[in-house]
Amino acid sequence: MTDDDRFENEILSMTTAQPGWTVRAVINAHKPGTSERWVEEEDVFPVVGWAVVACRYRDGSVRSQVEPVFVTSAGRLEHESLYRWQYSELEPRAGQPRITVSFEILAPSAA
Repeated sequence: MTDDDRFENEILSMTTAQPGWTVRAVINAHKPGTSERWVEEEDVFPVVGWAVVACRYRDGSVRSQVEPVFVTSAGRLEHESLYRWQYSELEPRAGQPRITVSFEILAPSAA
């Protein structure tokens, strides 16, 4: 299974999110053969919904999970695994860093 196959996920259902939810997306680079890591990019996006997504894994299995749906700085609606697919590079060319994406869902702050 290629990385592209792995990220062919399907949205099964969706609902709107309560106002105030956000997601912090961090694009991380990992230097091959070392423990050196650094943050390439970090953004906080407003969550507008929650999606049940059928996710494919490296072993070929498919499991459903709930993912945030958010508005990117470019104004596009994306969900977690789609964003991860667009920015990850799990099998880079020789000498290039491995790129991964991590997320942190942030609840609305108390008023």
